[in-house]
Amino acid sequence: MKRIIVSLFSCIAFSSFAQNTPTADAIIEKYITAIGGKEAIAKIQDMTINSTSESQRGTSETEIKYKFPDKYTMTVYFNGNQGMTTVYDGKNIKTSGGFGGRGGNGAGGNRPPIEGKEAKIQAMRSSPFFELLYDELGITRTVLGTEKVGDKDAYKVEITTPDGKKWVDYFDTTSGLKVKNFSSNETPRGKFESTVSYENYKKFKGTEILIPSVTKRSAGQMGEIVSEVQSVKVNKGLKDSDFEIKE
Repeated sequence: MKRIIVSLFSCIAFSSFAQNTPTADAIIEKYITAIGGKEAIAKIQDMTINSTSESQRGTSETEIKYKFPDKYTMTVYFNGNQGMTTVYDGKNIKTSGGFGGRGGNGAGGNRPPIEGKEAKIQAMRSSPFFELLYDELGITRTVLGTEKVGDKDAYKVEITTPDGKKWVDYFDTTSGLKVKNFSSNETPRGKFESTVSYENYKKFKGTEILIPSVTKRSAGQMGEIVSEVQSVKVNKGLKDSDFEIKE
């Protein structure tokens, strides 16, 4: 009898959860609306984001450029010197440079380009509007429940790419904003876990959308990396030539 009661209670609790929890698509739709909406996003042809980061290895500067819908470049500077550069030309992505043992991810030199859908996912994942590409890229999403992020409730949405890569995004149940990301990947050196917190969303001058001005990343031996956006420039006429992969 006790087992029957426990089982019945579990079914009722699950049914209540299912009825009260929105779908993954509804959660993502609320996020897109919260940051400004599809109409405001559609007006953005290109975007340049400059930020500074502090970690136990020192200070670095990052410049990220997007030319929508499918071009991306990121350059990281360490102590004023250009380090790692990643370029996506709409078909291929290539990363070169690095900081050796002092910064970045510790990998120097040139790496072979990646092409196709995997390249686009890797390139555009940092975009504030990446969620709008999920259907095009065959990315699935599943609600896992709710969890506290700080002192607030957040929906947990598991994201799965066509090649099986997964991560979990957390969306504030009230504001709809994305507040955390968690990923876990197997590497030759073992499991690598990364947690990113998104804080202090705001509209920068000249933009109609909200962008997290502060991100805090916990990444293994590198400890916590705190990044702060210094400027956001929109529709400055970036050219396709700014996103050419150079040999």
